[in-house]
Amino acid sequence: MLESIKHLRGVAMPQDVLVTGARGKTGREVVRQLHDLTVRAGSSKPDAAPSRNVRPVAFDWHDPATWPAAIHGADAVYLMRPDLPDAPRLVAGLVDLNPEAHVVLLSEQGAAGLTPDHWVRQVEAAVTDRAATWTLLRPSWFHQVLTDPRFYRDSIRDDRVLGLPSGGAPIAWVDARDIAAVAVAALRAPADHQGQAYTLTGPGALTVEAVAAALSARLPQPVRADDPPRQQALNGLDPWTADLLDDIYDRVERGEFGELSNDVEKVTGRQPIAVAEFIDTHLGHWVRR
Repeated sequence: MLESIKHLRGVAMPQDVLVTGARGKTGREVVRQLHDLTVRAGSSKPDAAPSRNVRPVAFDWHDPATWPAAIHGADAVYLMRPDLPDAPRLVAGLVDLNPEAHVVLLSEQGAAGLTPDHWVRQVEAAVTDRAATWTLLRPSWFHQVLTDPRFYRDSIRDDRVLGLPSGGAPIAWVDARDIAAVAVAALRAPADHQGQAYTLTGPGALTVEAVAAALSARLPQPVRADDPPRQQALNGLDPWTADLLDDIYDRVERGEFGELSNDVEKVTGRQPIAVAEFIDTHLGHWVRR
């Protein structure tokens, strides 16, 4: 017990933080908000030039040879879960290289209700069973999927359709900036957040129809909500990704991504960003060219 206390005191204010997925939705925000610490911005395509406090480093889940230089000596790690079939093994291998670093893992809402052999829980266990100290982040669906061309931006912009198999169930949409703010709090003060699993949601749970209505109120043409057959949404995906999304859509329809939490406010001291505010400040993404 005494050694655990000593360790927590030693990393109460980390000076050197590795951020994996530093170019991703949450990773770039974590890097931006860690403005007064030394940050190793890990990416498979790292930016060429360092800034005042940010040092780009090569980090690729597909290339374990890049891991040691990225993580050795880091006091804390923001670990964006790799959506890969062997993620539990990969995450375990990375944590084992520096088990004393405080790990803040990006997981997903509802993980606590999944069975221990579920892929999501296995990734979490790869951290909680190995890292000396850790914090789990379990966010709902990101606002930023609405502006991401890999998700819904183009269909909203070009077809004025927001299509997601939901069965009409609400989703507690959360902003990546709020997720990052909680991550940064846990990275700065591990002793205050050790062993915590935070469910991160926005201030309200909205159906796809409600989000489409909010978009329609602010764009020149209305946006139609669509609830496509699940198989249609999964068509063309590789089997593992299709199974992963099929499970997520099933949990959406059961309402598991619609449960609200006040953890963002509890950790950051402020209300999370609402969908309407996100839409207001990102209208340019859906303007037809």
